[in-house]
Amino acid sequence: MKTRKGRSYRRRGATVVETALVLSVTFIVIFAIYDYCRYFMLAQLVNNAAREGARQAVATTNTQNTTAIQNTVMQYLAGATLKNSSGGTFTAANVSVYQANPSTGAAASPDSNWYDAAFGSSIVVQVNASFAPMFPSLGFLPKSVPLVGTAMMSSEAN
Repeated sequence: MKTRKGRSYRRRGATVVETALVLSVTFIVIFAIYDYCRYFMLAQLVNNAAREGARQAVATTNTQNTTAIQNTVMQYLAGATLKNSSGGTFTAANVSVYQANPSTGAAASPDSNWYDAAFGSSIVVQVNASFAPMFPSLGFLPKSVPLVGTAMMSSEAN
C-alpha cells in the first residue's frame, strides 16, 4: 500500500489559512461582545451617578450649591473612562442641575434655581457624556456614542 506524502503538505497550508480566518472572526466577535458590555456598564454608571447627585440635591436643597452636586457626580464617576459630548475630557461642566417641570422634564423657567425649589418641586440632575468604542475603525461603528443619564426627584428640604 502506497501513501501519498505530498498531499499532507498541501493540506497543511490550507489548515493554516482556515485557522487564521476562523480565529480572526472569533476575536472580532469576542471584542465586540466586550465593547457592547462595556457600553452598558458605563450607561448604568452614568445613570447611577445622576441618581446619586439628584438624591443629594433634593435632600440638601438649602445647604448645597451646584458645585457640590457636580462634585458628588464626578466622585461617583471617578474611575470611568468617559468623554464629554464633543469628545474632550469629561468635567463637572457636563453635569447640569436644574429645577424642572415634572410633566415635561424641561427647566421650569430660565431664572429658577434648583436650590430655591419649594417642597415637592422637581429637581433634575443630568449627566452628558459619550462612549468611545474600542474599534470605531470597522467602518459601520460611530466614533462615539452619547450617554445621557437623567434623574428627576422631588425636593424634600424646603
